[in-house]
Amino acid sequence: MSTTRDQKEQKLEVMLQSRRLEPASPDLAERIVHKARHLTQNQTVSLTQWMKGLFAEFHLPRPAYVLASALIIGFIIGFTVPQNTTPADDADSLSVQSFLYADEDDL
Repeated sequence: MSTTRDQKEQKLEVMLQSRRLEPASPDLAERIVHKARHLTQNQTVSLTQWMKGLFAEFHLPRPAYVLASALIIGFIIGFTVPQNTTPADDADSLSVQSFLYADEDDL
């Protein structure tokens, strides 16, 4: 088993040493420096710019559309949940939505 491994390693070494190397172009260092000068460096980014970049990077819809759809879905779920979910024998507990409805008796 080790002899086949040694043979494969030797074959790989021979292949690596026999490959042709391309010389680098003489102006490679100049091109790197020129390109680096024109790249923008680290800048402070505001939260809104960061969010826009995040949504653009992941190709997500605009945040306003996401917020509007989340609110619409929340309203739909809120209106479809039954209002009286408390058991009949537990008179002291109030439902979460009870504050939304005005008691006209108190007026």
